[in-house]
Parts: sequence; structure tokens; C-alpha cells
Amino acid sequence: MNKLLSLFVFVFIISCNNTAKKPIPKKAEIQGLFSFERVAELKKRCIENGDAEAFRNLVIHYCKTSEDYELLPIALIMADRHNSGHARSTIYFCFLEIQNQGRDEKQFFKLDKIKQDFILKYLMDGVKIKDPGCLGISHRLIKNGLKIEKKT
Repeated sequence: MNKLLSLFVFVFIISCNNTAKKPIPKKAEIQGLFSFERVAELKKRCIENGDAEAFRNLVIHYCKTSEDYELLPIALIMADRHNSGHARSTIYFCFLEIQNQGRDEKQFFKLDKIKQDFILKYLMDGVKIKDPGCLGISHRLIKNGLKIEKKT
């Protein structure tokens, strides 16, 4: 009886050790962040091809890392070179984050005139292509007191 119990325990231990070992996810993967190599690949796809999906992934990545200063140059390239409306609204949020350490949209009015004009140029270009993000931001800014001069 003792031998039978020993054999059973031995088989049980061996069978437990033979189960497929699942790799332990890295901290970055748990948080949904991309590796340095993946971020570099996404940036390249944005710059060279204007890849909207790659840009969305970068926005998600940088929102989770609070490194908006890394996203701003890519957003500028996507807006200027590839006419991305999403990039135009991202420029607005990046400036708010960098200048004010937060996304309080009322802080836009505390930016100096040059920065406001810079941001508004991108927002208005986004409004022209009917980007929903730019339309929403523009509407909120006007609601909060922004005066837009009409050029004739």
C-alpha cells in the first residue's frame, strides 16, 4: 500500500511539472505599452506611410506613459505631410499636456497668443476636413469664450 501511494505521488508530481509553462508577461505588456522596438516601428510607419492605425497605437502608448513630448513631432508630421485630422486634435492635447501638466481645456486660454495661434491653425485645418475631434474641440473652445476672426 505504501508503494502504491508513493507511486501515485510520484506520477502526480511528474504530471504537474509537464504542464505547458506560460511565459510571465512583462510589466510593459500588462500595462498595454509597446517595447522600444515596436514604438520605433510605429513611428517609422507614421512618418513614411502616414499609417493611421500606427498613429492610433502611438497615441494609446504615449497616453499611458505621459510622454506627450515624444508624440508631438509625430503628430506634426502626420498632420502636415499626411493630412491626418486625428493628428491635428492630438497636437492640441499634446500642447495642453506639455504646457500645463494636464488636459484642462480651460488652460488653453492661459497659453500665450503665439501658441494659441499655432494650435488653432491645426484645429481649423482639421475642421476644414471635418475631423470629428477637431470639430468637438473647436466647439468647446468657442463655448468657453474663444473668438475666431473671419477672414474675408
